[in-house]
Amino acid sequence: MDTKKRSMLDVPVKQKARQQAQIRHQMAEDSKADYSSILQKFNHEQHEYYHTHIPNIFQKDDALNHGCWKIQEMEERRIVRIGDSMKMYAEVDRQVIPIIGKCLDGIVKAAESIDQKNDSQLVIEAYKSGFEPPGDIEFEDYTQPMKRTVSDNSLSNSRGEGKPDLKFGGKSKGKLWPFIKKNKVLMVGRSVK
Repeated sequence: MDTKKRSMLDVPVKQKARQQAQIRHQMAEDSKADYSSILQKFNHEQHEYYHTHIPNIFQKDDALNHGCWKIQEMEERRIVRIGDSMKMYAEVDRQVIPIIGKCLDGIVKAAESIDQKNDSQLVIEAYKSGFEPPGDIEFEDYTQPMKRTVSDNSLSNSRGEGKPDLKFGGKSKGKLWPFIKKNKVLMVGRSVK
């Protein structure tokens, strides 16, 4: 092929390439303009945020907000209320101290009025069972045939003789249940002054 023909074929390709370059150049210019516009808008909003909006949050602006409380004033009110609460606590504590002193005086008086001999006797009376200690166990010769005997003082009587009455309403109630009469004896025996 000759160069003339070749150059004629290259003309449409060159024109197409030139058009593509112009389109891309125009897209780049449009993108640059969009970027510049968005950047200016961002910088303006950032300036507004840091220099207008944030200071308005932390300060009270009567002209714009018609007396709305902002964070700074709310914090100041909170601090004042904490101070008031501390004062109130101190006043209540001052009023309670004499009552606590009277309670402590009562505790000291009760501690000084302890009568160890009488108190020990009251405990003994409250917890005694009324049963006599069991007698001695007799020696059993295990080589002899087994013959079971029960001592008179034994708590377990296999024949059923002398068994205490297990009814709760009977008079043996204090002997069978030593802890039931505890409160009655302690209440009657000792009165708090």
